[in-house]
Amino acid sequence: MVEGLEEIYDQLIRDSAKRLRVVKMLSNFFNHKDLFAVYIRTKVIHNLFESNKSLDVNKLELFHVQYTTSLIELFQKLKKSREQQYLLITDEIYINDDLIKKLEKETEGDNYQIVAKKHGTLMSNKLKEIYAMLESGTASPTFGWGDIMMFSARKGKEFFRELPGGEAFLQLTECAGKKTYQAEYAVIEKKLIGKLNKFNFRVKFACGLKFENEYVEVFDFVDSNEQFIFINSIKTFYLLDEQMSEGLDLSRNSSDKTTIACELKAKNELLREKLTTVKTLLPETVEEVLAGYLKKISEVDFLEELQNVDEQTNILRAMLNININSK
Repeated sequence: MVEGLEEIYDQLIRDSAKRLRVVKMLSNFFNHKDLFAVYIRTKVIHNLFESNKSLDVNKLELFHVQYTTSLIELFQKLKKSREQQYLLITDEIYINDDLIKKLEKETEGDNYQIVAKKHGTLMSNKLKEIYAMLESGTASPTFGWGDIMMFSARKGKEFFRELPGGEAFLQLTECAGKKTYQAEYAVIEKKLIGKLNKFNFRVKFACGLKFENEYVEVFDFVDSNEQFIFINSIKTFYLLDEQMSEGLDLSRNSSDKTTIACELKAKNELLREKLTTVKTLLPETVEEVLAGYLKKISEVDFLEELQNVDEQTNILRAMLNININSK
């Protein structure tokens, strides 16, 4: 080979190898089967010219100008967009993880369930006192609500479940027409006091509900599936029926902080799943043209066509105008 031509050959092979490295980097980044296949086919074409100096190396350059350059331009643009998305998602995951750690630290060693169990015992004893006072017709001078009210005052804001609105609060607490014992120290449904006596006042705290500054406590009978409520602000007890509780969540309470931490963990799981596809999931338009491009450069007589510089054969040129954020 003539010396000047040798230099041109070497330079074009180096330029080709440089393009090949970029295609390999993009293939690794996107981890897409068709892009890997394009890289392999491009490498085959490069190796063919590198190992056979009798071939016209200008055809290799023509191949890159017609095809590889457009491919690189498109996927570098797409890569930049996906890197920004990837960074935003990883930043959000990091921020969420940091907040989760703080919330879990704040709730570490929380004794809510223990305190709730003690509260159930206190309410059992309080109801025994109320029953005794109603039976005797006189109020005990030592009777008070301080020990009962302490629970909602300390735990209600963080642990009691927010009712979905004023209508739900009224649905739960509106008990017009029910027969009650009314005294200065409490109001209690007659049917409820009878059941409490029947089951020896064995009750346990189920959950707490709140609406604005109002608290409602739900209790279970230990020896029955029935429940009753205690309306905190007016010291009133009613049996809880299906109509009153319809559509309401009466499951055990958990800390708002714990709930937020769980929601953030679930969100991070979704974000991590998204991370696995943010680089590999290509817009449909890119998928289609990439498949067509791979088919084109894989054809048996492809190299022969390289000598015909036809603008219509450059199927990647349109790719540069594709909206890379379409997915």
